Amino acid sequence: PQQQSSSQLASVIAYGPGEYELLAASDICAGTIDAQRARCSVHVEAKPSAWFVTDSLRRDSNDAHDTGIWRLHESCEGAALQSAFELGLSGSGPWKIDYRVDYWATGNARSGVPSFTDRTITHSLVVLQTSTLKPECCEPGLYRYTLLSVRDERYQKPQMLLAAHEAVAAEAGVTVVEHLITKSPLAELRAYSPDGTPLDTSSSSRGSFRRQPRSIKHCLAPGQSKSDGDAQTWAKLHKYLPVFRIEFEPSGKAPFQAWVEVFPASGPSEVVHLEDIAGYSQPITLPDHVASQIGRYHMRLVRTRDARGCEHQFVDPSEVGLGRADHGSAAIAGGIEIEYIEAPNARPASASPAANPSRNVCVGDVLAFELRGLNSWNVDYSYNSARRSTSVTKRLFRRIADVPGNFTLERVCHRAANECCSEFDDLSYAVHDIPRVLVSGGKDVYQDILEGDMVDIRLDLVGAPPFTFTWQRRSIDGAKVLESHTVKDLDVFSYTISAASEGTFEVTFVQDRYCQYPKA
Repeated sequence: PQQQSSSQLASVIAYGPGEYELLAASDICAGTIDAQRARCSVHVEAKPSAWFVTDSLRRDSNDAHDTGIWRLHESCEGAALQSAFELGLSGSGPWKIDYRVDYWATGNARSGVPSFTDRTITHSLVVLQTSTLKPECCEPGLYRYTLLSVRDERYQKPQMLLAAHEAVAAEAGVTVVEHLITKSPLAELRAYSPDGTPLDTSSSSRGSFRRQPRSIKHCLAPGQSKSDGDAQTWAKLHKYLPVFRIEFEPSGKAPFQAWVEVFPASGPSEVVHLEDIAGYSQPITLPDHVASQIGRYHMRLVRTRDARGCEHQFVDPSEVGLGRADHGSAAIAGGIEIEYIEAPNARPASASPAANPSRNVCVGDVLAFELRGLNSWNVDYSYNSARRSTSVTKRLFRRIADVPGNFTLERVCHRAANECCSEFDDLSYAVHDIPRVLVSGGKDVYQDILEGDMVDIRLDLVGAPPFTFTWQRRSIDGAKVLESHTVKDLDVFSYTISAASEGTFEVTFVQDRYCQYPKA
């Protein structure tokens, strides 16, 4: 080809690689060519490229969020990263690579969909030789790494890379890879009543470490603690105790393991290892010697592990076994604090009329009940349908039966735990009036008796037959008892004394079915 130039300095366009030679030059006159400098070779340097080497990556994940893109082996939240993405490079180093990281948090239902990322960040990386790209760490979720462009020593203008998760050619490798960080197996301890009602309130997310334990007070009916009976009795009553469960977040993979530290009411703590937890919720079976006594004890999660080998450490290993005052610390951090409180009880005092098995008492009787439990109670009772409540700080509760009717001790509660109560259906009493005898209608009668005559003295009895009473005849001045008689099992309400001798007649003792006067 020929080329003309109007300048003493001219250039020749190289249309491709090869060897170029000046053959001739002329202006008005023919010119000469310097044979030593007539030849020029043109070579084309390939543009730089970068890709991910897939030798250590995998695509056989069964994860629900698998996108079919090459992935680094998944990591556990909080664990040190053991691997990185290996980069393949072509061109003349050093290289500068721009790449983008798309992040989808755990729980994002659109994980892997570009328009639903939770975060997107672009980074630059300078590489001198074959190198690796260190993955992002810490936050659980799906990370997608896309190589965007590369420049090298010869090509300073960024060379855009084709986004591909398949190698389409040797010089155009995989530029999109992923890394999944699995959320650590978070769990919490929960307490439920036997009917399934939660006894605690979940105050925050399961993964947060509670510095203060949730306090649960559980009321046991009298006789429901192991201290009140043998192991066989305890086994029967075990159904009344709270049900403790460990509950995992669904981000973990079953089966799980858990380590629970239990501080019994007395003695050192014990770590219980729970294995093969198949589901996300499972009851915790504690040894009887740990949780079978009235009193306060604590439980806290120490560590959990899932089927992937991911772990979550709730308690620093150096703190396990510490926490009680006798171990140098004021309180046990985190977990559940359980206090078994035996419900208060009330039984009739043995020397009180309230102990009468028939539950019949008399006006004037003092009904006394022995209270058991904590040293402060609220007592509910009713007297002739009038309901009353009173606070008691002594172990003996007394009430005077001052009028006839009905008295019922209905309920006793601990003041410190007012929901811990006992109700009674066997402490109802019929209060009966004191029997009475009216002599001559209750009037003082003075009557002369002629020698040889008889006079009738009428006695009217008030109460519930049969009656027993004693009448006496005293001297006129009352100083001497002249005669005394006791009438027993009288089924009628009147009695007549026929007297032929002088004196003062009076009834000194009367008893009906329930009461007597004077009292014994």
